[in-house]
Amino acid sequence: MNGDFPSLTIFIPTKDRKSDLLECLSSLQQLDYPKNRLEIIIWDNNSNDGTEEVVKIKLSEMEKESWLKLQIIKSPDNIGPYLPYNEVLLKRENSTDYILGIDDDVVLEEQTLKKMIEAVKLHQNAGILGGRIVYHDFPDKTVQSAGFINWWLGKYRSLTTSELKECDYVIGCGWLINRKLFQEIGGFDKDYFTMHWEMDFCARVKKKGYKIFYQPEAVIKHKISPQRKRDGLYYLYRNKLLLIKKNASLFQKITSLSLYAILWLPKILFDSIIINKGIDINEFKIIFKAFFDGITGRVGKQDMNI
Repeated sequence: MNGDFPSLTIFIPTKDRKSDLLECLSSLQQLDYPKNRLEIIIWDNNSNDGTEEVVKIKLSEMEKESWLKLQIIKSPDNIGPYLPYNEVLLKRENSTDYILGIDDDVVLEEQTLKKMIEAVKLHQNAGILGGRIVYHDFPDKTVQSAGFINWWLGKYRSLTTSELKECDYVIGCGWLINRKLFQEIGGFDKDYFTMHWEMDFCARVKKKGYKIFYQPEAVIKHKISPQRKRDGLYYLYRNKLLLIKKNASLFQKITSLSLYAILWLPKILFDSIIINKGIDINEFKIIFKAFFDGITGRVGKQDMNI
């Protein structure tokens, strides 16, 4: 029977979200999937809210359910939401068939994982499969679906569909990755720190000849706000440029980066004025810093004390 159910590592980076994480773990307990084929690894990015203590109690209770493995790793530093994958999963010689990467503030529906596995079984060259990401509090509203990139224009779009769809990228708050492929490619690129790292990984997966799929029947509820957050603007805009520089062809870089300077940057500044009902000097500084750092290739985590 277990031969029909590949083994999985459910990997969850976390930072100061113990309540959300506990709800996430409770949703994993309800998955329609044999628990002896699932291991859960939680990477705690040096939380200060007592995450480690409450999670250890929760995992101790879950041990009675015959999981393949349950583990929490406490990091002395916050290394971001995706580099923990490299720290743990690149160094394991014998591991599971797939990695289910999820954020600590998501809730999975009972059939989500089974729907993902059924979809990848249909396509042997599937490298990554993503689920339909919806707002936790508004589950009828889709946040992210099948993603596509126009490298010539440097534009990204999301296509909402009710059918299994091949695409260019899916989002890393809830995706299934072929574990051997993850190790073959060398994990995630450390340069992004946050945002667009999953797009970069998907681009490298496609260059290896593997495909990316979106499975709308695999529903993942994400506790994110539709509100605009200034602290993410720098990485949002800088990393768009890094993504193009790292993955587009020479002529695609020329056209897309030129368009970004001529059209997209003025549009971003104009949008900022409209949203803030005037010029916000600090936000303008963040936008210009993001553009300059993206063009010059400044990478990693940066000081945002502007």
